[in-house]
Amino acid sequence: MSEDLIIKYLLQETTANEEERVKEWIAAGPENEKEFKRFELIWSSSKELETSRTADADKAWDNFKTKVSGHRKVVKPNLRSIRRDYSWLKIAAVVFIVAAAWTFYSTVNNGYATLESGNLVRKETLPDGSEVTLNKNSRIAYSRKFTGDTRSVKLEKGEVFFNVTADKSKPFIIEADEVVVRVVGTSFNVKHNSHITEIIVETGIVQVAKAGRMVELRAGERVSIDNNNPILRKKPNTDKLYKFYRSKIFVADNTPLWRVVEVLNEAYESNIIIENDQHKNLSLNTTFEDESLEEILRVITQTFKINAVKENGKIILR
Repeated sequence: MSEDLIIKYLLQETTANEEERVKEWIAAGPENEKEFKRFELIWSSSKELETSRTADADKAWDNFKTKVSGHRKVVKPNLRSIRRDYSWLKIAAVVFIVAAAWTFYSTVNNGYATLESGNLVRKETLPDGSEVTLNKNSRIAYSRKFTGDTRSVKLEKGEVFFNVTADKSKPFIIEADEVVVRVVGTSFNVKHNSHITEIIVETGIVQVAKAGRMVELRAGERVSIDNNNPILRKKPNTDKLYKFYRSKIFVADNTPLWRVVEVLNEAYESNIIIENDQHKNLSLNTTFEDESLEEILRVITQTFKINAVKENGKIILR
């Protein structure tokens, strides 16, 4: 299988026939699949995201040859043609989507650690000095030494706030299934479950990619990604409740009641239901700090002149 065709496949620029050829070759045997994955990941890790948005493909290929030397003969493809035919955005997206996978893949030999929060919020420091705060029932895995060209973390489930130590020579990359987040030094929140992946940036700049698409987020921006849809749409973040698990403070700033209830259910492991659909978008403006669920519900019911009724393990707002 030619390297040119594999790169075209990674960049989603193959024709239907070419795509079928690559898939058939990968499926022909485990050795082909292993070789494809190794090629994909090493090629990606050899690329550098240039701030000038010009891709030095020849240099990347030289790096690639160095890494795979001794394994098999490498034939250099016509990278001038590739550089001309493929847009920078597509190259950049593919580069850091799978660069994370390569670094995490390589940690099998270097050793990796797992952090799991269980029923408590957990704050830890990673080998590079970056701080992570895991919400309840969250889990990440990371290389014990952060060796290699990147600092790679895999968010396996849940929600984590990252305060990343700056290191321009070694980007910090988070992989959450098909979504990849790339930063140098910044702070941001990532929430990942079976339905969505959500990133909210507090400081700095964050790049988010999925399926060959990429967006750049700055402080005060967010992106919510449907796990079954590759579309990335960023927007200003107006929600302040996402911080509750770190601050223990609930800040409702013109926040719809359905969102308040969603967070309360998560924080107190309760089962609150809004019975009347017309009440779901009622806006709440208040702050709760060190308050019991009963006190919070008292304020909500008095504010909106509704009732909270306990029935069969549920709390129904009606």
